Amino acid sequence: MADKSRVARYQADRTNQKFYFCRIACKLAGETADKQLYQAHCETAIFHLQGALWAFLQELAHFYNLDTSQPSIDYLENALDKKTLISPELQRLKISLESGVLANITKAYQRCQYAPATDSNNLSTSTQDLIVNVVTLSNQWLPDEQTIREWRTEFMSLVDEMRGGMVEY
Repeated sequence: MADKSRVARYQADRTNQKFYFCRIACKLAGETADKQLYQAHCETAIFHLQGALWAFLQELAHFYNLDTSQPSIDYLENALDKKTLISPELQRLKISLESGVLANITKAYQRCQYAPATDSNNLSTSTQDLIVNVVTLSNQWLPDEQTIREWRTEFMSLVDEMRGGMVEY
């Protein structure tokens, strides 16, 4: 049983670590005047928030004794259905992914993954031109560090509430 507690603690620590890394990235973003460095720190913060979601899904998988290292909401739901279990945590995550803080984080994460569309329809744009274009384009699509901080706080509160309801049975 002590071994199980150690693993559970690691899972929670990993989620908390992602929140901590997000906080550091936001702090660094707030301290820089360089536009590209600011964007890099904000994107890093968003990546860590997305990582916190994945880490929390792993935490849930461990809590429900599901054998997986890369869980998704669909995987967890299917695995719990097989055990005839229901997870109120997954229901709350799904709601937040549809229209809450997790929807905002996921959208920002997806936008960070793709280069902004160019104004030109010219398909012969070289890779060098694309790199210059990405670096010099406005980052208006990127949330500022204060918004990311608010998302972090809201997501941490959601996780804390769910952890409070997770009772070993």
